[in-house]
Amino acid sequence: MTQPKEQTAKAAEFSTLFDSLDERGKESALCILKALDFAQSVMADLGEHGQHTAGSAT
Repeated sequence: MTQPKEQTAKAAEFSTLFDSLDERGKESALCILKALDFAQSVMADLGEHGQHTAGSAT
């Protein structure tokens, strides 16, 4: 499967799972996704500046 097809399949699966959640579940899922987005941006920023990541040898 090519990259766009994989992304489309993942988006469809996410949409189906998200739609099956109640309102509380949707709020929780959004909170988790926002936290993951923040963590990913922090890690990317550390990588751009040559910082060591947690667990790496100093």
